[in-house]
Amino acid sequence: MAYRPVIGARTFRRVRAGSGRTSSTWRAKQILATLIVVGSLSSLTVGGTFALLNSQESNALSFVSSGTLTFGNVVNAGTSCFSYGAGSTANVNSACDALFTSATQNYPGVPVTAKVTITNNGSLDASDLSVYMPSCTNTVTPGAPAPGGGDPCAAGGAELYIQETNSSGSPQTCWFLGSSPCPFATSSLNLFSANASTPATALDLGAGPAAGKSRYFIIGMELPSNASNTLQGQAAQFGLTWHITS
Repeated sequence: MAYRPVIGARTFRRVRAGSGRTSSTWRAKQILATLIVVGSLSSLTVGGTFALLNSQESNALSFVSSGTLTFGNVVNAGTSCFSYGAGSTANVNSACDALFTSATQNYPGVPVTAKVTITNNGSLDASDLSVYMPSCTNTVTPGAPAPGGGDPCAAGGAELYIQETNSSGSPQTCWFLGSSPCPFATSSLNLFSANASTPATALDLGAGPAAGKSRYFIIGMELPSNASNTLQGQAAQFGLTWHITS
């Protein structure tokens, strides 16, 4: 027979903690289980791969190309000599026609002229045109029986002018020397060869020609009317170099 302890005449029973669905322990377990599930879902969500919207486009192949600055030089009614022609290097041609030949023999006070047409046949406009005379050399006229020994390139020698005209030949600007139309001036060949002998000291002829356009010049030469007998049978040998820049 079992005996229940009696304290103060009252009987007490041992009460066990609740274990049903309403107990606090069950609720705690449910909360913990829920947190585990949420944590697992969060882990799956964070570690997953998101699909991103994106766009792309490309420009077509581009070219950085250079234009051309080339020109032709025609003396009188001759053939065009191009800066890039046969024998030229780096768009420089030193083999264009002579302005005057030894067959053109001058008499004192009687001018001779040559027409030069400069045509820009490149794709770029020329911002500047210039001309210079690399050298002027005294020589003897071929076949002269008794040359006088004088120097037409020196002071008191031959005279030179450079006249720009329109396409029909009417004078426009006298670039060397004086007002238009150009006059002959004493020692002008010597003056030009001494002061315009390099690209750095070339005579500036202003802007142009534009691409596809031309400019027209008359080169005038004369022995002075009071030329000394020392100039008989002598010749000035020189060339003009035309230069354009973009």
